[in-house]
Amino acid sequence: MLIMIFTLIWGIALFIFLVYSLISLLFRMISYPRDFYHFAGNQQPAKIDRNLQYYVIVPCFNEAAVIQRTIKCLLRFKQFEIVVVDDASSDDSVSQIKQITNSRVHLLRRHLPNAHTGKGDVLNFALDYICQITIRQRVPFEKVIIGVVDADAQLANNALQRLNAYFSSPRTNITQMRVKMYPHFKNWLQILQDIEFFSINHMAQIMRMYTKTVGLSGNGQFFRLAPIIDKIGAHPWGNALLDDYELTIKMMLKKLHVDYMTDTYVYQEALTSPKRFVRQRSRWVQGDLNCLKYLPQIIKSRVLSRTQKLGIYYFLLQPWLNFLADVAIIILTTITLTHWHNLYGHLTLMTFSLVMAGLVVFSLFWGIIFGIFYYRDLAHYHEPPLKKHQLALLPLGISYMYVILFFSIIMAYWRWSFRQNSWIKTEHGKMFLK
Repeated sequence: MLIMIFTLIWGIALFIFLVYSLISLLFRMISYPRDFYHFAGNQQPAKIDRNLQYYVIVPCFNEAAVIQRTIKCLLRFKQFEIVVVDDASSDDSVSQIKQITNSRVHLLRRHLPNAHTGKGDVLNFALDYICQITIRQRVPFEKVIIGVVDADAQLANNALQRLNAYFSSPRTNITQMRVKMYPHFKNWLQILQDIEFFSINHMAQIMRMYTKTVGLSGNGQFFRLAPIIDKIGAHPWGNALLDDYELTIKMMLKKLHVDYMTDTYVYQEALTSPKRFVRQRSRWVQGDLNCLKYLPQIIKSRVLSRTQKLGIYYFLLQPWLNFLADVAIIILTTITLTHWHNLYGHLTLMTFSLVMAGLVVFSLFWGIIFGIFYYRDLAHYHEPPLKKHQLALLPLGISYMYVILFFSIIMAYWRWSFRQNSWIKTEHGKMFLK
């Protein structure tokens, strides 16, 4: 009976994953090439709006190792005003920022006890400042574009061109850039994070463009100020640990959908340490759980379509599905190992070998598919290729990388159950140390 229950749980979770992955794959292979120019920034507008004013917010807390490089990279884009918000850093982040003497760099500082209250508060603090400037300069909010970039980030060279192409149309509101890890990886964990963001998440975001469920990331989001202020308010970001998806839900409930930029992207630093990786992902999972408070509004909403509701339900259901599936796998594996002879003793060696080979091939299938797309994506965008031995082992890494995330799910549920909502910060700068 126990075997049947947990086999059913695992089967349901697997079925949902396979359906979602297959639909994403079909949109990526068939619809995207045909509709390339319908995606954000891929259009060729008749005229570029030269009156657009960009303000890029960079949250900063103990980012001395990377903050100068990030600001200097953003300054390459002449239309950008950079608003750096230091959230009471204890290192020399402020000193590093002040060394850059440029009128387009605006340093804002939050001090304790009003600091360290979450990324949402930091972003809202910056938005208050930007609104004051634009009102004082009498710039219409329709011409003001707000961007959010992490302290370890760098935009691709064509980013501003794609942003101008998108926001030159007055009908556009919000867009999310594709995300990629910095190349020249030090270990396998960094490669797996890159394929997850650059190819697997990219595939899912393409599908979400058609269902109007594109999700914001914490890095590389840009929106027109007017519709956000009008429909959500002066402080759009909330206090969920997944502030980006919380804002996505708020936008969708107000009939604002996010567009996706496929042909430009934002680089960010991949983590090298499994321990830090688990801590980062536990924050993301807990942030997903924080967003459950919007479930009653989503269910009752007459604004959201059924497809949009399904997309949100799937996202909010992921921690629960992953947890139940992982528990089922652990229990079924334990039962198999402890009752090996009873379960498989009657099979011939040939039959047993074929069963095991079938299971291995099945488990590697999506790893092979995603690996092929990743290889093609790197070549298409002239990114540094992987070495041959890395390519050979790629399907194995992709197929089993999520095993490590079981620990982040446990950590997230523990913190969520005991209402521990403090921000688990991701430490940046390790990959740039010599």
